[in-house]
Amino acid sequence: MHLPDAPPANTTPQAPGHHAEESDESSIQKHLSGAIYEHRVRPGTKLPEADLCRIYGVNRGVIRKVLDRLATDQLIELIPNRGAFVARPSVELTRDVYALRRILEAGVVRSLAKAPFHPWLEDVRQQVDEEREANRLGDTGHYIRLAGKFHLDLAAATRNTALEQHLKRVVSQTSLMVALYDVPGTNTCSVHEHLEILQAIEAGDYNRAERLMEEHLLGCERQLRLSDDEAQATDLAKALNPVSPRGVPSRPNGMQIAS
Repeated sequence: MHLPDAPPANTTPQAPGHHAEESDESSIQKHLSGAIYEHRVRPGTKLPEADLCRIYGVNRGVIRKVLDRLATDQLIELIPNRGAFVARPSVELTRDVYALRRILEAGVVRSLAKAPFHPWLEDVRQQVDEEREANRLGDTGHYIRLAGKFHLDLAAATRNTALEQHLKRVVSQTSLMVALYDVPGTNTCSVHEHLEILQAIEAGDYNRAERLMEEHLLGCERQLRLSDDEAQATDLAKALNPVSPRGVPSRPNGMQIAS
């Protein structure tokens, strides 16, 4: 398998057969998810099995397992007799999901602000600094990943695995919505607002932390252009960044979810 735009390969030898195939599935799932989260593959885009087999250099069995996983994560839709498509959430669903995020994440920051210690805080603050730098440099893909990771890291800091996993699914839905409805040239997640939320948590001001998170997510939603316009076409091979003739990815890529 050749993986376009993938992280450096693990140098640990892989066992043949099942384990190698499982590694292919996981790598392709991570890469294709990243392309969706970073808005390189737009909502509504068809994902033909034959094209994916050619791009990734694997058989249909591997691709079908990847598509099943992505469907379970609600990133794609499998439509009988039509194939696989990147999910295209409606305006109504978009409003509902943002409302759900406000409920969940208000609870997250309230819980964290009430905690007596915040051992995770410095790591997240450093990440916000990276987020600011990525935004300054115009590195949109990296910025999107870090902006989403901020929200997931707050959920992880609660040490509530069920909450963290549920919020991960909800945030991934939001990423699709941003890809579909964002206005070019806008940033739907503010670095300054992230820092204000961290300051309120550190101060133990849970009422302010909750209010800031709610205002932050409302602001993200308001920046979207919520209308039922037709989906934009995507050149799948170009979006998935084919490898060079020597098989070397053109640039490294990690995968995280957008805010």
